[in-house]
Amino acid sequence: MSLSTDQPQGLKSCGFNECLDILRELPVFSGVPLDVIKVLAYLSGRETFDAGEALCEQGEALDRCFYVLSGEVAMDRRIGDCAVTLPRRGPGQFFGGLGLLAPAKALFSVHAVADAECLVLTKEKFQKTAERFPDVWPKILGNVVGHVFRWEEAFLAAHAKECAETGEMGLSLF
Repeated sequence: MSLSTDQPQGLKSCGFNECLDILRELPVFSGVPLDVIKVLAYLSGRETFDAGEALCEQGEALDRCFYVLSGEVAMDRRIGDCAVTLPRRGPGQFFGGLGLLAPAKALFSVHAVADAECLVLTKEKFQKTAERFPDVWPKILGNVVGHVFRWEEAFLAAHAKECAETGEMGLSLF
């Protein structure tokens, strides 16, 4: 596919219908009006990553989200001399969505394990769309908060003893 002039270098246009179908299925956009998702699909693109290439690095500004179309990515987090590696992720995995909503730094480094292709939506394009359609904010924020509560509930269930010992109870008390 050819590069459009307003896309970042390396970002190729995405088949509109394919992008639309993917975005409609993402939980972060659940309940968002179709006309808004159509704009986001139009503004999304495909980016390819060679094996070993970084999609994002821990500590860098998280300024786009990714949906893995093909290939495989590895995620890891460095804490001092220790590296924690998560299970590899393949097609259908979405990450980076919180970076669309507010200034954020990547908590993990993500690298292509094998050649990978991702659907990418930049923060700039997302925020311009959200400014044009301000009524989507409550729905998207509600989706994110719902996700945080579900995650935290599962985390607290799995780590109840540790949480009780430390007194750390999570984000829902924020």
